[in-house]
Amino acid sequence: MANTSLASSLRGLCPPPFFDVSMFGSGGFPDGRFCAPVPQIRAGLSCCLPCPATDYLYPPEFTTWYRVAEGLNVASLAAMTFLLVSFICLPAEKTRRHYLSYGLIIAAIFLALGFVIPFGARPPQCYDEITPNDMFSNTTCAFSGAFLIAGGLSFGVWIFIRALSMHLQICWDVMPGKRFFYWAQGLGWGVAATFFTVTITITGVSFRFGDVCHVNSANSMQDFWGPLLAIAGAATLVQLSTFAYCIKVYLKNMWSDDKTETQSSAGLPSYTTSVRTRSARAVYRRVRKVVWLQWRGITIVVFILVDVIFFSVVFVYLNSVETHATEDLDKAMPFLLCLITNPTSHDKCYSLGQDLFVNQSTVIAILIMLSLAGIQLFILLFRASMLTAWLDFFRSRFGSKREFVSLDAKQYTDNPANFELSKVQIPSLKSPQSAVTSPGSEFDPYRRDLTGTPDYFGKEVQREYRSPTLSFSTPRAPSQAAMRVEWDPRATHARGGLGFHPPAISDDEEEEHAMKNKI
Repeated sequence: MANTSLASSLRGLCPPPFFDVSMFGSGGFPDGRFCAPVPQIRAGLSCCLPCPATDYLYPPEFTTWYRVAEGLNVASLAAMTFLLVSFICLPAEKTRRHYLSYGLIIAAIFLALGFVIPFGARPPQCYDEITPNDMFSNTTCAFSGAFLIAGGLSFGVWIFIRALSMHLQICWDVMPGKRFFYWAQGLGWGVAATFFTVTITITGVSFRFGDVCHVNSANSMQDFWGPLLAIAGAATLVQLSTFAYCIKVYLKNMWSDDKTETQSSAGLPSYTTSVRTRSARAVYRRVRKVVWLQWRGITIVVFILVDVIFFSVVFVYLNSVETHATEDLDKAMPFLLCLITNPTSHDKCYSLGQDLFVNQSTVIAILIMLSLAGIQLFILLFRASMLTAWLDFFRSRFGSKREFVSLDAKQYTDNPANFELSKVQIPSLKSPQSAVTSPGSEFDPYRRDLTGTPDYFGKEVQREYRSPTLSFSTPRAPSQAAMRVEWDPRATHARGGLGFHPPAISDDEEEEHAMKNKI
């Protein structure tokens, strides 16, 4: 009963559910109010619709749709964060990162934060019975509105730059270089920061639809919506001109495929192709290759342009209708009379209010399209190679199977003297003549003692031969005659062989050898 009497005293002469603006003061928070003068009741009387005004325009399920949009923005923020971290940490050949993609990802993060912050904070929308909170009365409103403006402006600017880059590559065969990179960074962030500052300081934001703060209607066309529509319109023109050029090249190549058959002097058919025909085919092949490489960027530009233009046009229309509704009550009178007649049951007036302003389906479409912008960007920029790159990234740092690195190799970087081959000492030669003519006893051609390299074929390092299980042969010990083979260089050319021959055996040795055979 106390609240009812308080509300009745605050309403003054205004019929329920409206309130008298003089009870709250005309200054301080006038931008977010929906008030209009009512001279028919009393001169100077202004009545205001209670806050929040959306409760009198849309049914309760509108809040459910709004929560769905905020949940989609949470998923969009997570997806954009994954892309940004992948671009920073993973190799470029796995992510195909580009500075134009960085700009769009950051813009999508800004836009998603504008919905995610109020989704977690759940701020109060109203300052009093007729006044919604704005950026000065609520911190959550200030941050959500700031991120929403920054995301919208950044999206528009970077979509224009991306459309211009593709136009230069496809239509003019110009590959943007470092100069284009620096101009893109300066204009991309500079233009967005300039209009962001102007919008926040002059126009401001307040709660107008749900928990997210939007730009106020006063001065919004000059500060925010006008520049955003101009940038989006320029990007649309550039993209349409690119499409028109691609269609022209395709049609020109299709017509040039018709070859003219002529009769040569030898009686055989010949096909003549002009230089113009060959050039048309070459241009078509180049354009087709560039379009195939840039199809992701072209799709991104089309999707984001549709979102930005649709969002801007609807809100410009809403601002215009709201301004004219407060100035001309004749159009709003059916809706107002319905609210006065049914002060407690607003469901009977929803259709009249939506016909006057913006219907529920259009507002829900705007919220869902803005929420899906980041998810669309993730689908087009994501690559399956990122997952394998992340697996390799974590395996290389936290996996148990790592590459073996010798401890000696690590010590060699600190002390080169530990390296094995550095210990080799070549014995000093007595004279150059001895080194050229005869190495003497210090040189052994089989053991290579001069270089100090150990003989890995010596008896001390040879392993015992083990006959395989399925082998039917065994190594045989060399005979005495074979072991006493000597090398005679003079017999090489005479016998046509390698110069090996057994030495002469004395008579005593022959007799001894025969006695052993008899035994």
